[in-house]
Amino acid sequence: MSLSQSPNPDSNIATASFWTPAYPRIQLWRTVVGFIVIHAVFFAATFVIFIIGAKLLHTDPAAILDASTPAKAAIFFLTFLGYHLGLWITVKTLHKRGFRSLFGPALRVNWRHFRRGLLVAIGISIAAIILQFVQPLFLPAGDDIPAQQSMSLASWALLIVPALALVLLQIFAEELVFRGYVLQQLRARFRSIWIWAILPSLAFGVLHFDPATYGLNAVFYVTHTTVIGILLAIVTVRTGNIGAAAGLHFGNNAMLVFSGTKGSLDGFSLFLTEMDLTGAHMTWSILSQTGTVLAAFVLWWMLTQRNQPIANAAQAD
Repeated sequence: MSLSQSPNPDSNIATASFWTPAYPRIQLWRTVVGFIVIHAVFFAATFVIFIIGAKLLHTDPAAILDASTPAKAAIFFLTFLGYHLGLWITVKTLHKRGFRSLFGPALRVNWRHFRRGLLVAIGISIAAIILQFVQPLFLPAGDDIPAQQSMSLASWALLIVPALALVLLQIFAEELVFRGYVLQQLRARFRSIWIWAILPSLAFGVLHFDPATYGLNAVFYVTHTTVIGILLAIVTVRTGNIGAAAGLHFGNNAMLVFSGTKGSLDGFSLFLTEMDLTGAHMTWSILSQTGTVLAAFVLWWMLTQRNQPIANAAQAD
């Protein structure tokens, strides 16, 4: 897995790799400038949306950050429109290709892969919940308060569809930036997994660093997010489409609409659990989820991918 530039693959969709749409404009300076433009547009859009949202809610823009009510959460998730706009501008102007090329050479989401990813994410969530029951074997009883219903079922029923739509908007924004644009551009130029998967995923993880909220657990959360990013990059390269990674991401984040932790993007959650985000029980929660995801990935790899190289992988079912 050298750092040498990859040859241009066959442009036929049936044999094209996920990174094929990045050709021929794979110069590193374009990718760096593009990444900057994408985030400049994102932060500009976030500023505008927060200002407008604060005026509509008659509150301070900073108060929206906690996303503690449905309205605040809706505004928070709407800011990810900035990612989509930034991506559209970048690929059109710097790379002379269409926005849909970020999905893969087929120029569309493979919804079959999306459904599979969603089902795997649901399975991982169930396994993580089961692991919580063995937590008392390792940790003393904490001060966590049992889950409480945060709103009426009628209110939540009216909220669930727009909430899931906003989560879908958010996960596709992040996937198209990190597993779409960045992955395509870097994998088209470099073969090393360190360049196209590990380093970008570390950057993705560092963006989630929040010691003010999580204390020491912020390190574990960054580690968790980095590991997820690496695995999603590998899955995307193997499947040749953004669908599986998006389904996994959506299944994970959609759980917030059903159950959340108070004080952490909880505006859409039907049930809320109060937990010390800096304590040992949160540490166990993060590490158990990371371990479950790794176990699921290893199982998938052993069953379907064990004889294929990672960096030069062909497309998989």
